[in-house]
Amino acid sequence: MNNKITLDTLSMTYFHKYHMSYDLIGSFIQREMNISEFHLHHFPEPENLLKAAEENKFDIIFMDPSCLFDGCFREVEIRKLLASLCGNKRITTVFFANDMKSVLLKKILDAGADIMISSQDTPQELLAALLHVLTPHASEPYVSQSVQGHLQQERDDLTAKEWEVINLIHQGYSLSEIASKKCRALSTVSTQKRNAMNKLHLKNESELLRFLHQSSFF
Repeated sequence: MNNKITLDTLSMTYFHKYHMSYDLIGSFIQREMNISEFHLHHFPEPENLLKAAEENKFDIIFMDPSCLFDGCFREVEIRKLLASLCGNKRITTVFFANDMKSVLLKKILDAGADIMISSQDTPQELLAALLHVLTPHASEPYVSQSVQGHLQQERDDLTAKEWEVINLIHQGYSLSEIASKKCRALSTVSTQKRNAMNKLHLKNESELLRFLHQSSFF
């Protein structure tokens, strides 16, 4: 085993809203991995969670993206939290990839997440994921089959100019302002925006703005 976890005692936490499934997950892990002592902690505020991470008070954290983007905390707090948790090699970070675009999932993986799993996956898949990341010298994150399938379904890459257009939209520029700023025809900018939305499987302006907001966290 690596130094991420000891099998005599296991401490688990979550961010930031409780769900009874966490107790069930903890009990399952304790039973299947023969852990003698199990603790489920709750740190309601980001600063409490960061301090606990620095003091190695937990081994595993479960993160539901819906809790990241629910508006309870500022973007700067979430970014700091993600950077700290994903960068801490003593902590195993588990993300539930629910209703997230593949671009965002890839950003989370690039940030250093250890496990990416769907709430639709079986408990046995989660167990396999934990055993994978606990393997000595394991260097790759574990991505469940269901999440891999989702990633493969949305594999159309945006061009640099398409990214540029939607990022400027996120900054508050209108299409006409983008056209003027980048010396392009308005029709060209409009097409680039539409192509980006199609590739990202975004149906309307609200979904685009929601995606851009979520993307800014990583």
